Amino acid sequence: MKINFLLLLTLIFFALIFIFTFKANGNPDKNDCLITSYEIYKKNFMSKDGRIIDYDKNNITTSEGQSYIMLQSLAVDDKPAFDLAWTWTKNNLQRSDKLFAWLWGKNSEGKYKILDYNSASDADIDIAFALLIAYEQWGNYKYLEEAKTIICSIWDKETKKIGSRLVLMPGVKQTSEEKIEINPSYFSPYQFRFFQKYDDLHNWEYLIDSSYYYLNTAMAQTITGLPPNWFLIKDGQIIFEYSQRSDFSYDAIRVFARIYLDYERTGEKRALTILEKSNIFIEQWRDFKTFYVNYQSNGELRDKDKFVGSISVLLPVISLYDKKVADEIYRQEVKPFIQNKTYWGSKKGYYSKNLTWFGLFLYENQLKGCRIKGK
Repeated sequence: MKINFLLLLTLIFFALIFIFTFKANGNPDKNDCLITSYEIYKKNFMSKDGRIIDYDKNNITTSEGQSYIMLQSLAVDDKPAFDLAWTWTKNNLQRSDKLFAWLWGKNSEGKYKILDYNSASDADIDIAFALLIAYEQWGNYKYLEEAKTIICSIWDKETKKIGSRLVLMPGVKQTSEEKIEINPSYFSPYQFRFFQKYDDLHNWEYLIDSSYYYLNTAMAQTITGLPPNWFLIKDGQIIFEYSQRSDFSYDAIRVFARIYLDYERTGEKRALTILEKSNIFIEQWRDFKTFYVNYQSNGELRDKDKFVGSISVLLPVISLYDKKVADEIYRQEVKPFIQNKTYWGSKKGYYSKNLTWFGLFLYENQLKGCRIKGK
């Protein structure tokens, strides 16, 4: 009896250890690099009340930044952080039409408030998408109700009929202007499909179709075949401004992530004509063993700066076409950063760190065994 009792105590002891270890580590199936980097990012950039702070730009907060932390917290199953970020976003950025003012920070009088009431449709889309995922993941019907009001407002306030096509506009302000400016990195076919799942009032296929049409048409007009950061539509034709807004760089890099997500989750064949343009980076690597990410629309390099965030976002796409090259790029250009706690610990490079994290998330199957090391 005594032996059995001791055995029972031992089993209970180890069971408790397992339970508390599981809780401390979150989802044990998730990659250590993703979990650890997320926790460091949250500690450095997220205030106690749920605001993401961009220290590089006078401590501003953007709706984009709030959407990113909501998506990341979902990926690692961190409901308290999600709720904190969402509550701050609702209380400080949400407009009467349920969309979100894109910029919040300190004004000329030293008071923190909304600095620009215009919306940013990419952030609005990502926030609504995050709420839908939260509803499916955690079962709170309130998330779904809140998401549906945002979705309807995106359709009503941030889309515009151009000829026979319905097009996503960058924000509410641009929707009403005569000059038609388009940011293709806001096009989000996979999220539009998800909206359709819960919205039977609108046909989101219109936006999916126009997204692929304008992406392919714009990319066909650049020497590199890469998408521009911005373009104009005039008389039904795509027009480049031939400035840095026409370059492939910090905005346009997200085109590959959004289109890859649609292809990876749905097998959309139209995505391949866009994703295959990543071969320019594969050829660059094979020839020169280097990786530059900023190009002018005329095909010339804009600069030779290397941005680990942009490179990380391209990794899962490159892996579709050449896994060996993707692995080489990862080991040489990305791994030294992502395994360095100093990189994640810095309060600089908020945007690059977000791109890096989402790139790693999409490339996760290649990252088994990755660990973040200290100094």
